[in-house]
Amino acid sequence: MCGCHPSVTCVGCHSSLSRRGFLKTVGTATAAGALGPFAAMADQPRTDKVRVAVVFLANSAGREMWPYPDFDCPARHHEILRLLAEGCPQVEFVPVVVTSPAEVPKAADLKDSVDGYLIYTTTLTWNLTGPLVQIGKLGKPTLVADEYLGGSGVFLVGYSGLHRLGIPAAAVSSTRPDDLVAVARRFADLKRPGMTPAVFANECDEAYRRTFPAAGEMKCHDDPVPLRQIGDCVKQLQQSRFLVVGYGRPGEERDFLGVKATYIGFDELKGLYDRIDPAEAAECGRRWSERTEKLVEPTAEWLQKAGAVYLATVALMKKHGTDSVTMNCLGGFGSGQLPAYPCLGFMQILDDGGQGVCEAMPDDSLSMLMARILTGRPGYVSDPALDTSKNQIVYAHCMAMTKVFGPQGESNRFRIRTLHNRDPRGCCPQSFLPEGYMTTSFRTSVGRKQMVIHQAKAVGNLDADRGCRTQLVGEVRGDIGKLFHQWDHFGWHRVTVYGDVKGPLVEFAKALGLEVVEEA
Repeated sequence: MCGCHPSVTCVGCHSSLSRRGFLKTVGTATAAGALGPFAAMADQPRTDKVRVAVVFLANSAGREMWPYPDFDCPARHHEILRLLAEGCPQVEFVPVVVTSPAEVPKAADLKDSVDGYLIYTTTLTWNLTGPLVQIGKLGKPTLVADEYLGGSGVFLVGYSGLHRLGIPAAAVSSTRPDDLVAVARRFADLKRPGMTPAVFANECDEAYRRTFPAAGEMKCHDDPVPLRQIGDCVKQLQQSRFLVVGYGRPGEERDFLGVKATYIGFDELKGLYDRIDPAEAAECGRRWSERTEKLVEPTAEWLQKAGAVYLATVALMKKHGTDSVTMNCLGGFGSGQLPAYPCLGFMQILDDGGQGVCEAMPDDSLSMLMARILTGRPGYVSDPALDTSKNQIVYAHCMAMTKVFGPQGESNRFRIRTLHNRDPRGCCPQSFLPEGYMTTSFRTSVGRKQMVIHQAKAVGNLDADRGCRTQLVGEVRGDIGKLFHQWDHFGWHRVTVYGDVKGPLVEFAKALGLEVVEEA
């Protein structure tokens, strides 16, 4: 059996597995939209059982969210409550759904009538990160759990925030339902003398770590990486520049460790877009269509518009004397200032040896510049999620290169899809990145003068119907349990580069005056 998620098709081993396990009843619960017999729990008289509030942080109304727009949260909550009730009969679970910060009192007001809290992050709804921390601050024994490729960003950033504040809490991020149940059983001991939130968190961590598999074989394909001298890398980096489009004050310039960033308004890009020859833009779309393994949802009209945005972006970079750009893509398209998503164009720029970075992120841009200067290879920005049941991390995003070994390397296969938001006007690559290679993932934080870093062996790609489109799966090298702790300081994104280059990147970072944090 492969090491992929049981509810998806593994394209790394090309075997289709039936839906089962952690996600098997999504959308199939009876009376969808209700919690059935669990709905009235909060109003029942208190029993002698330990009483635990299950707080679902969930709002699937927005488009820019995971697992996907209009995800059936009530059906999923019903399934989670059923698993907990069957697996933890000594505990009475009281369900609460918090859809926004304004609804935190629904959970907080239960403080005096419950013995603990289980916070379950169902969806990627960023304004629910604060509520997670608020509930954790209530001083009750607390367990935080993640819906895989669902609430992962809120989970990682929120839970690591509790850890940073010194608030004792336990965490579970696994696709195996037995893991959540095994840890939740610790709630049954809350009335034991001497049981404090800190003792509870430690016992949960011990129970959780017993579910971790033994480390797998880390032998990888031979992959010699031609590296530049660190002194030369520092010199080239500090001579580099990149554009930040659609964020900040147009015309402003800022310095990031010696790298110059120039802020550009969408109007300047739109002016170039309006002068693009429609036939040339359509030709870009045609070439992408010929290269792709499969054109799934997008239409020729939106491929042409994506082609025009690509050509305008290339013209913008040429105008400003750089080959690197980062863009406020989601905000720009959502506000109507960006005519189409730049994802396919960024794929092309990366494959050609330049740099296109999502979401107007200077820290990501700096990290990708470091990887490219050191190795000659592109970086892949992603939103990670953890699955401890397989010692795996999935690096998910709606934009990726197809030439991980550099512009002269072979291309891997890809499909053209809509984005995670399923907007029919969107076009992005779903790239199936090579497996069997060691990868190095890191991110700089210029404000903190730090760099975080870990490694994983690429073992395949998910093709899941949730989260972002490209889903590279890596088996973590080191302690996956430590990977829960750095996301509030460094943000959710990581930049992955193919190659066993942790040592050289650490040396590069230290030459720039950065403290290095090894997160696994």
